[in-house]
Amino acid sequence: MFDVLSVQNKEDQKNYAALCGTEYLPAALAYSLTVDGTLVGLCQFNIGAGYGEIASLDAVSSFEGNADGSREQYLAALCRTSLSFLELIGIKDAYYVGAEKTRALMLMSGFKQADDGRWQTNLKELFAHCPSEGK
Repeated sequence: MFDVLSVQNKEDQKNYAALCGTEYLPAALAYSLTVDGTLVGLCQFNIGAGYGEIASLDAVSSFEGNADGSREQYLAALCRTSLSFLELIGIKDAYYVGAEKTRALMLMSGFKQADDGRWQTNLKELFAHCPSEGK
């Protein structure tokens, strides 16, 4: 069983970032990923003027997944939860600006690679068949 929850405490976010081997971004919002009650991942993201940015998407180094999914599948679920939140609050476009990830992870997360190499997604299109607002 896994849970994706918003991180409400900055000290927790800082500790989670350290466990995941990523930079703590104090201005960022964050979601954590736990699998079977153990923290295994963190997604930090920012909200700009009409767009969102996924700034980090990382798992603890020892987490390789389990019988229910791979490391990348779990990270994609974590990222999509963050993107869903952005869509829910009315953000139209999102970009991935964090450390380089595999093409498979970016595609599973819902991003497309633009001609300039940036990973981006239109959230209204991404969630057209299952919008966050439940319509």
